[in-house]
Amino acid sequence: MVKIGVIGAGFMGAMHSQCYALLPEAKLVGIADVRKEKAEELAKKFNASACQDAEELLKNPEIDAVDICLPTHIHRDWVVKASNAGKNILCEKPIALSLQDADEMVEAARKNNVVFMVAQVIRFWPEYIRLKEIKDSGELGKLLSLALSRLSPLPTWGWENWLQNPEKSGNALFDLHIHDTDYILYLLGKPKALFSSGTRVKGGYAHIFTLFEYPDCSVSAEGGWDFVDTFPFRMSFVACFEKGAVEYDTGHNKPFAVYTAGKAEYPKLGEEIPRATDTSGNISELGGYYSEIEYFVECVGTKKKPSIVTPENARDSLALVLKEKESAEKGEKISLK
Repeated sequence: MVKIGVIGAGFMGAMHSQCYALLPEAKLVGIADVRKEKAEELAKKFNASACQDAEELLKNPEIDAVDICLPTHIHRDWVVKASNAGKNILCEKPIALSLQDADEMVEAARKNNVVFMVAQVIRFWPEYIRLKEIKDSGELGKLLSLALSRLSPLPTWGWENWLQNPEKSGNALFDLHIHDTDYILYLLGKPKALFSSGTRVKGGYAHIFTLFEYPDCSVSAEGGWDFVDTFPFRMSFVACFEKGAVEYDTGHNKPFAVYTAGKAEYPKLGEEIPRATDTSGNISELGGYYSEIEYFVECVGTKKKPSIVTPENARDSLALVLKEKESAEKGEKISLK
């Protein structure tokens, strides 16, 4: 039994808590939030204790692992504290806003020999898993092109509006678009070059468009959260292969499709994953969150380091997003070594 403490009782803390409560191998022991009433409200749902100071969770010898669901600009501080306290760690994405912070987090976990995983959840999302299986198996031939998109209304649900503060979240480029940047790295490895253009607001990018250069595949990704509140959250991709195409669009009645000559199939994926009960953010299903947390709990329980997403993978995704920012600011293509 892996005993968990959640730090941060906002939308992501609530989603993660639901997942732990559904896993027989995990026990949610405590929830911490500077807003004591939020911690108590969430803890009551899952029969856990609540506290205002997260240091209490780090000092609790009963807790094996902490799940850090805090604003990005303080990820480094709490990951280092948790590592030094000997706790295994799941930290929300992105890993950090600077490579220096990311490197210090990776080193702290390594030095203290704790499991450290960053929640790059799209690597665990059923439709994206299936696309990687199709690409890696070659069942539809070579991948020729890939276009990904992630669009959202302006996120107003963050504590003290931190998501809209680029110094705390990095804005849509770091908090939203990094999902697809990370998946591109997971699927295809590092590109040779990239070119980005975007909509800049208040010191950050609220919408970004990037072309990633690969030797034999055309790849683009768009991410933005500069839409009005009535615009529905949507994530999608279209992958064109030699022998067919794969499409995913949460705005469609049949969101996942595989097209081959004379045939269109609409497999239903992830039906075994439980539904969410808290839908206060932009995703109303547990989807990859459940699979991701199940994997993290397994890693802690078996004392194995994560391989689907390593701390170094999360650091590399941040590095690539920083190159996208540089390209957009300079208005020029960036070559990557």
